[in-house]
Formats: sequence, C-alpha cells, structure tokens
Amino acid sequence: MTDPAVAAAARAAAHPIQRIGSVWMLHPEQFEASTKAGYEHPYAGYLAGRAGLLGDTSATVVDAVLGILGPGLAAKFWPLAVRPHGARGGAELYFAQAADWGRSRFADAPGTARFVELGEKVLAGAPTTGLPLFAVQVTLPRASDAPGRALQVAVLLRELRFGLHLAAMTAVGLPMLEAHLLNQGAEYARMLGWSEPFPPADGYQERKRAAEDLTDAREAEIWAKALPVAEAEELAALATALYEPLRAEDPLLSP
Repeated sequence: MTDPAVAAAARAAAHPIQRIGSVWMLHPEQFEASTKAGYEHPYAGYLAGRAGLLGDTSATVVDAVLGILGPGLAAKFWPLAVRPHGARGGAELYFAQAADWGRSRFADAPGTARFVELGEKVLAGAPTTGLPLFAVQVTLPRASDAPGRALQVAVLLRELRFGLHLAAMTAVGLPMLEAHLLNQGAEYARMLGWSEPFPPADGYQERKRAAEDLTDAREAEIWAKALPVAEAEELAALATALYEPLRAEDPLLSP
C-alpha cells in the first residue's frame, strides 16, 4: 500500500505542475516563438511539440494519442505541424523552447536544481507502457542549466500524469468533452476546437471523481517507488513554489 503521506504529496503537486506547463504552452510568448519558428499557427507548433516524436504518422493517430482536441482540429493542424521542421525536429524545438521560457521565469527562483533532482527521480522510475507521449518525450535531451531544465522536468511530469489520467478516463468512460466542461468550462472547450451546443456534463461528475482517484492512486505508486516521504513532500513544496510567481500569468485565472 502506498504511504498516505507520499500520496498526499503527489496529489498536492499535481495542480502546480499541470499549471506550470499550461502557462508556458498557452503563453503569448510561446505562441510568438512558434510563429517565429515558421509555424503558420501556434497550434501547429504545439502539436509538433507534444506529438512530433510519434514520427511520420497521421492526424488520426495524433488525435487518438493526445485525445484533448475537438473534432477536425488535429486534421487541420497536423500537416502544418510537420511542415516547417519535420515531426521530430518540431518536438526537439518545442522542448528547447520550454527551456528558454524556463530561463526567463526561473533564473532567480530558489530550488530549481533540487526540483530537477527530485523530479528526475520520479521520471527515471516511471513506467512507459501505455503512455506513448510520455514514453517518447522523456527521451529528449534536457538542458544543462537548472532554470531551463526545471521547466522541462515540469513538462515531463505533467505529461506523465496526463497519460495516467487519459487512461483512467478511458477506463471509467468519461468523455473528453464532458471532462473539459467539468474541469475548465465552455470557453476552454471552445479553445480546443469543440463546437456548441455542448451536452450537459453534470451527470459525469461521479465518473470524473473516479478518474481523478485512479490517476492519483497510480501516480502515488510511481512517486512512492522513487521517493521517500520527505523527498516527496519536498518535491510538492518546490512545485508549488515554482508555480506561485506564474499565477499572475495563468490564463485560467485571468479575469
């Protein structure tokens, strides 16, 4: 049985790690970096970054593996994603851009080296079976400096939990659109390409809780194999501290 203290630490870290990655991915500076790199739309850079290491594949496969996009969005942007730098080249570029953004935000942040050290213990011990996006992304070379590497480690920890959660959603029968509506609302669903009228989602609250519980439990097992209680709690505290100065830039918290 997983130590309850480790489980609590993994659960406490989930939100700040998820938001650190999202703030970067949705930030105007990253959108500008994508367009400056030759992408016709920031979503093309995003798709190349997250799915590029899947290689020479189809939009159907990308859509199935990523899962979050509305109907037709992957088909629209995947051809644009592979055009400027190729599939793998786009993924490597996106990961390097993550390090650049991390340097711009974490250069003076305390604890980045320790966050990297502890986060990489989790990454090194994490499974890859059934987690295709995490499995390929965790192989990318990481920056040598702590601020840049810290953002990359946060992105990889986020991808690990995303894969676990996607599997849990599938297991409990929670549709993606309803999950978006319950988690972050209609505006977020529209941003990801879903079209109105939206179905009622309240009936999926129980399945949402079940998926979250499954995700928490599996992630806690992974953390427990990699970290003792004290280090798990330290990693959670460091993740929270890294996210705190980014809160003002978080699009989900903007008025």
